[in-house]
Amino acid sequence: MIRHQGGCYCGKVRFTTEYDPLLVYQCNCKRCRRLMSTVNVGTFFGAPEVEVTGDLKEYVTPGGSGMPFHYFFCPECGTRIYGEAEAIEGVRMVPIGAYDDPTPFEPKLEVFTELKLNWIRDNGCIQASFEGMGLAERIEALMENLDQRG
Repeated sequence: MIRHQGGCYCGKVRFTTEYDPLLVYQCNCKRCRRLMSTVNVGTFFGAPEVEVTGDLKEYVTPGGSGMPFHYFFCPECGTRIYGEAEAIEGVRMVPIGAYDDPTPFEPKLEVFTELKLNWIRDNGCIQASFEGMGLAERIEALMENLDQRG
């Protein structure tokens, strides 16, 4: 049963998943803001949990850890579909803007708070905030939620 789905603006790339995200996060870093052209709120899944159809183009840049981060996007319209950080192997990050219905996703964790734009407010959904990348905390949250999946 498809639980969530989405794709690019032009419709040439689609994705589906039968799972809820392991984590929804907000990244306030300048790199994400520039690459996404907005504040980045994304969802974490195990890479095999998200099925993607259509051709993708890849862009690789150093992530916050210094290790490569792979962005995958539609070569026609440029919509970011997902990313994979070598620092968190086996995890796929899907930005909420790529979903057909992004309304179920509220970030529970935010990183790079020292770079947060001063006008961004949350509705109380943020449960943990970290200066810097909070890599260990994100991995811990992912593992806790993965354990709950069974």
